[in-house]
Amino acid sequence: MQTVVLGNRRRVGRLALGLALVSTFGLGGPSQAQDEWVPQTFGLEDKRGAFFPEKAARLTPSETFGVVLDAVPQVMLPEVDVKSLLQQDEAKARVSGEKVLRFGVGRNIEAVAQDGNWYQLDNGASLWVTDVVSAGALGVRVHFRDLQLPNGAQLAVYSPSDRDIGLKALEASDRRLALYESNHQRHDFWSPTVMGERARVELYLPQGGTVDSLPFAIDRLQHIYLDPVEKITGKAAGSCHNDVSCYPEWAGVALSVAGIGVAGFDSLFCTGQLINNFSQDFSPYFLTAHHCLESQGEAADSEIFWGYQTAACGGARPSLSSVPTSVGTSLVSTNSASDYTLLMVEGTLPNGLFWSGWNGGPIDNGTQSTAIHHPAGDFKRISFGNKNGSTGCGGSGHVQISWTDAPTEPGSSGSGIFRNDTQQLYGQLHCGPSACGNETNDDYGAFATTFPRIQAAMNGGSDDNSENNDSCGVPKKVAKGTLTGRIVKFEDTDWYRIKVPKNKTLKVTLTFQHGNGDIDARLYRVCGQNPVAQVNGSTNTEILEFRNTGKAADFTWQVFLFSDTRNSYTMKVEIR
Repeated sequence: MQTVVLGNRRRVGRLALGLALVSTFGLGGPSQAQDEWVPQTFGLEDKRGAFFPEKAARLTPSETFGVVLDAVPQVMLPEVDVKSLLQQDEAKARVSGEKVLRFGVGRNIEAVAQDGNWYQLDNGASLWVTDVVSAGALGVRVHFRDLQLPNGAQLAVYSPSDRDIGLKALEASDRRLALYESNHQRHDFWSPTVMGERARVELYLPQGGTVDSLPFAIDRLQHIYLDPVEKITGKAAGSCHNDVSCYPEWAGVALSVAGIGVAGFDSLFCTGQLINNFSQDFSPYFLTAHHCLESQGEAADSEIFWGYQTAACGGARPSLSSVPTSVGTSLVSTNSASDYTLLMVEGTLPNGLFWSGWNGGPIDNGTQSTAIHHPAGDFKRISFGNKNGSTGCGGSGHVQISWTDAPTEPGSSGSGIFRNDTQQLYGQLHCGPSACGNETNDDYGAFATTFPRIQAAMNGGSDDNSENNDSCGVPKKVAKGTLTGRIVKFEDTDWYRIKVPKNKTLKVTLTFQHGNGDIDARLYRVCGQNPVAQVNGSTNTEILEFRNTGKAADFTWQVFLFSDTRNSYTMKVEIR
């Protein structure tokens, strides 16, 4: 699909715009007045291909050091009353009208050093292991407080049933392993969701440890009780909904839509979507609703579930546990007036996604429109309706949609409403009375109200002050020392240069969060020739090192993403 982007700095005549849209979509253009300009973008396909490139799986400390884990101790909470939780959820939805879904309940727990096994390793290090269990949970998230990992330490959180997957490189992407190292920047955080009722926690201490203390506290967990497709609770989206896979004309937009889990006092589930910007630089901007998520703390612990949909029309119902996730976002902007939250996804994005276009201008009443969403936290569905001239629960700063085929439900909050002719988003779901058997209307925060607040972000994702250093021909000349706040992008790699004296060693240390995108590097003596050194590991640190045995010369190195579309890093340059 060809992409056309028309920004608010460009005046576009009706005929020219219509022709552009026919070329792009095979459809007629929007009903804009002659020579009226509108801030807008159109859809952008992922250029990275359909699948992740693969590396060997990351291993837990016990796997790395060959420790056999038998009879692991556990700290266990009893089952929760799921029926009572569902009754509470239904009652709250009736009162508020908001389409957010609670799918997990927070529970206090305490796991201390004495609750685990200590293993003494041959290298003088020690390993601590315990299981945190919430009986009957479909998934568990563990909260860590006051994390202070010493140099070289590792903290791992995973499902014990996933342990064998770590030994199979070809299945690395199937594994949900959270691995934290000593440069982890957050001290209080939630782990990603571990599927099942049991989360295993491993702590590796390279200098050994004491049996009566840990460099963190475990004080709370999220008990995930609702995954409708698992049929444990009997709660799923109503039968009136349409499977999005049955509408191939919306296949691209559907790839931008994802579920988002937010961990706070409890766990909330909403919907959102990747949106394009004027620069078309694949910045992972994710739009959802303000009432789902409104703080940086919530953003940092959010978890996005991609591709939660059937593989084909009428195909097998997927499970939320089977889809790739991105863990962690940063808050870009949020406001209650049009009930929006704009996030930058920090966790790694799977390949094969889509960035939806949007329209920041007024939308005519009667415009035929489509919504793609996760009703009841279930797999992706599609609804059809028309924009009308009223608003209800949302009030000003909103638009209302009258449904003609399928409504929304709790879990749909934050999902976009798209005009049919251009497939551009013009709002995100806030609230409304619609449900199966009551396919009436819902209110969406208007993107026309949102756009002035996020206009700067829509110019493109931020970069660092070394730009433009995008090729071997124009590298950034650097000196010995440390550069912080570096940003590398999918189509915007970073190049640097330094003179290395004879018989001296150049050492470049890159430090980053591997879970936010895998960064690698190559070192060149001459542009266009084979690299003289390269690093392509799977940890939070990459070290590029080379000894110059020839005469003094300039050396150039490239920092690039092996996966993902964006990540930040710190770079330390030494000559010894």
